[in-house]
Order: sequence, then C-alpha cells, then structure tokens
Amino acid sequence: MSRRRLLRRPMTRAQRAFACAHLGLAHQQAHRFARRWSLHSDDLLGPAYEGLCKGAIGYDASRGHRPSSYLVPKVKGELLHHLRDTGFSLRISHSLRELWIKARRHVALGLSDQQIAEQLQVPLERWLDCRTACSQRPLPLHDVLRD
Repeated sequence: MSRRRLLRRPMTRAQRAFACAHLGLAHQQAHRFARRWSLHSDDLLGPAYEGLCKGAIGYDASRGHRPSSYLVPKVKGELLHHLRDTGFSLRISHSLRELWIKARRHVALGLSDQQIAEQLQVPLERWLDCRTACSQRPLPLHDVLRD
C-alpha cells in the first residue's frame, strides 16, 4: 500500500485503540532520537505519533509479526523524515545532509578533514563544503540581535 493511501485513509476505532496501546513505543523512540540529536523529546513526539498512526493503519496481525517489529521502523522512519526536513534552517541538499550524518562519527573521533574524506570516499573539496554547510547550528534570532 502506498504512503499516500495511508495518509488519506482515516483510522478505525480499533486502529486508534491499537495505536494508544503502543504510545510508549513512540515515546521511547522520540527520547532515543532526542538524546542522539541533542533535541527536546517534546519536539519529536508529534512525528513519532504520526509514524505510530501510520503503522497502526498498515499493521496486519494475520501476518504473524509482533506489533513492535512492525511499528518501530514506521516510527523511526517518520522521525528521520522529520529531522531531515526540519533539522537545518537553510535548505541543504539531501546528499550533503546524508554525508554529514555519515561523517559525524568520524568527526567525533577527531580525524582530520583529509582522513574523513578518505573514510567517506569523497573528494576533500566535497567534504569541506559539507562540513561548512552542516556543522554550524543556527542561532536563535533574539540571541543574534542582543549582541
């Protein structure tokens, strides 16, 4: 079933009850993502709930899957979509954002730019563009105006 169909089809009472029974799963994933990305978990609950609802609509118990095995990827997917779409205030291409996500582990290890580019198998210039575009977190406007 396509993603668009899931969005248009309203939830039944049973699907709503199923989603409500698994709210803890959405909270758990939102907290995990919040810790990983240094965000407030409250900001991630909406997308986590959306993924949970989409999962509740698409879940088919007759297939023999445990609910958590089906719902966790749905919630994680929705959280990833949310972070990729809203994580940067500037419009940065998906390819650069993906490269930055892959590079974060190497940056944390303290590798040089040349070593990171080699690890990621990209030209040094591309890595430097990515680092410049993605490494700076935007400042709130009121902080900038105060200075």
